[in-house]
Amino acid sequence: MTPSILRVADRFSGPIGYANGGWIAGMVAQASGMDPVEVTLRRPIPLEVDLALVMDPQTSSGRLLDHDTLIVEVKAGTFLRAAPEFVSRADAIAAEDVSLVRSSPDYGHCLVCGADRTDGYRLRPGAVTHRPHTVACLWRPAAMQPLLSVDATIPAAWAAMDCPGVWTIDAPNDPMLLGRMTASVLHAPDLSRGDATEDLIVVGRQDARDGRKMHTSTALYSLDGELLAHAEQTWIAVSRHPEAS
Repeated sequence: MTPSILRVADRFSGPIGYANGGWIAGMVAQASGMDPVEVTLRRPIPLEVDLALVMDPQTSSGRLLDHDTLIVEVKAGTFLRAAPEFVSRADAIAAEDVSLVRSSPDYGHCLVCGADRTDGYRLRPGAVTHRPHTVACLWRPAAMQPLLSVDATIPAAWAAMDCPGVWTIDAPNDPMLLGRMTASVLHAPDLSRGDATEDLIVVGRQDARDGRKMHTSTALYSLDGELLAHAEQTWIAVSRHPEAS
């Protein structure tokens, strides 16, 4: 089967010198044609490199390769937990006010939560009052134009649901990397018209922590409470973020 060629542009970066995990996972999910999808990240994903996605229709699975090196695996996904419950716009804004997101060497230039980025998502997940282990914030897609386009809708939604999971902890002082993400985009937000794109609400919930692994769930809602997408993640604790060579 002819592979699909995927390439992550520099601007879609996560930890130093590598692709944002949610963005590349969403690219793989979109190219696979499956939903829900489970994407496992085996290695940090290089930027501005042609990567080959080889799908096996008989097993509904695939591999993303950097030459001969396996970097991502994909297969049909199933969910283990219910999506986090809706958080109102007012409560999401209040949560932003207590967000732990800040400028840092590891997270400052992340596409999704980077405090030092002026062209990214600029998500500021913060603790939700009376909701243990839960964070929320607004996502304002209109402010990201022309970073986004209609053909990036699936990767954009996956990326929005990535970082809020890790911000259920004090991420700069407890660094983790995305290991696996399962997601379903039920109703893709319209990203083709920046002036018409409404604010959205992102919710993250920490479900369990076992040694170096942390399990989280995230969801993307419209302002009136419609569930647009939801995801589950497994995070792996690291001593520090890897740096690109």
